[in-house]
Amino acid sequence: MNYLSCETAEEKFGTNETPCNNGDIDMNWLMYANINYSNRAYQREKVSPIIWKQGILHTMLVNLFAGIPEVHIRVIKVSDSIFKYELIDGQQRITAIVDYLNGEYAMPKGMVVDGCDISDMFVKELRETYPLIFDKIMGYRISCKWYENITDNQTAYLFIKVLNNVNDMKWQEIRNAILGVYSTFIRDTARFSPHPLFTRISETKGKTTKEKLKYFSFALKGRMEVDEWLSELIYLWKNGATKGISHQSHYDWVENMQSPNGDYNPVFVDKTKVTELIDFALQLLKSVDKTDKSRLSSMVSMMLVLYANDLKNRYGSLVPETFTKKFFETIDKYSDTSGSLPIWAKMKQNNGNPLGPFKDLFNGKNSNAITTIFSVLNMEVEKLGIKEFGVIEIDGRDFKRVDIIKKWREQGGKCYYTGNPLEEDDIAGDHLIPRSVGVDNGGVTEYYNLVVTSRYLNSKKSNMSPDAFQKLVSKQKVLEDA
Repeated sequence: MNYLSCETAEEKFGTNETPCNNGDIDMNWLMYANINYSNRAYQREKVSPIIWKQGILHTMLVNLFAGIPEVHIRVIKVSDSIFKYELIDGQQRITAIVDYLNGEYAMPKGMVVDGCDISDMFVKELRETYPLIFDKIMGYRISCKWYENITDNQTAYLFIKVLNNVNDMKWQEIRNAILGVYSTFIRDTARFSPHPLFTRISETKGKTTKEKLKYFSFALKGRMEVDEWLSELIYLWKNGATKGISHQSHYDWVENMQSPNGDYNPVFVDKTKVTELIDFALQLLKSVDKTDKSRLSSMVSMMLVLYANDLKNRYGSLVPETFTKKFFETIDKYSDTSGSLPIWAKMKQNNGNPLGPFKDLFNGKNSNAITTIFSVLNMEVEKLGIKEFGVIEIDGRDFKRVDIIKKWREQGGKCYYTGNPLEEDDIAGDHLIPRSVGVDNGGVTEYYNLVVTSRYLNSKKSNMSPDAFQKLVSKQKVLEDA
């Protein structure tokens, strides 16, 4: 086995008898080489806090006896003289140093090197004030193994099965190691180029700033929580929500769908339908009343989306605001413990066990829990009627989506009645002259009678005349501005 330093490695690539060789690298090479040290599909999210990163710098400059642990680098041949590289393992260690060199954080307090106090120094000040210490960082050498001519799947196998302890990995981290178009879609949609549903925002409490999801209440811990939520949603949508899901069944499905003979190889054929489902989920979660936002855990938000999608598929359409309000009212109604005989006391789960407070079912995604949740919701829909849950039955007299989008653009992307900007996922086509007045009086489903408004206002207008509804909207705006 050859020993390949970063200065001599490229001279020997292509001549090695073994795909794996020992060697080393320095930070000079890492900063300027054509190397990808960002997250890969099979790697964890970048979760290291600044104090941990500062500890790496302390090891490099003070605790020299320890040393930075070995890293693993994949070599990819572009041409006879050009190579690119991929950091297989050691991503958090390396990015800790790179982030400092890119000016993202400062040295820790109390940091003294060679008699020089470099506490709280960012890289620019360090380079200008103590260039020799800066050079120590840039010249720091880290042992590595170079892997030449290995495939994507071999790389993922190496990361999961050899270099990491699988027992310390979440199931979604293991599932993401199954490379393919589906896994790529999950990773990109959840994190790398996130769909608006998965918008992150920063929340500061005291001196601590944390990243959180805008439309969900479950915490981000850097362990692919969003990837997992999205993939579970798709699995349950594809296989039938009431069948439930387990980690093993989920893993087997992802692996089978991306296998050489799988439905998602080489193309993710459900991409359009899944994107529509995610767009619908965004409408729903946006519509949740602020008093219920804190209740959007992984399970609750998923059941909200899947049951609403089931209703929509059965009847045609629904008003998100009405549905989400009734969804949470139903949870509260069947979870109420006041009184001598709660409403749920005489009810059974799908498996025959006592129901108990309804909210307790939202702790596991097994078949019994989901089937029981859907059964209780169905019972409430039948009891109160579909309109109470915001369901709108579609008939042949509704406007086509393509015409609604065209008119929305003609309106400058704004609501006809309020003049406020409208997002495309919130638009609804409205009969300016209501259908209820009859065709003879102008209530036709023709383009000239189409105006675009929000889904909420469309549900409120009913059979009101344009003038009457405009006055109502204007009056409401005055009250809100008062």
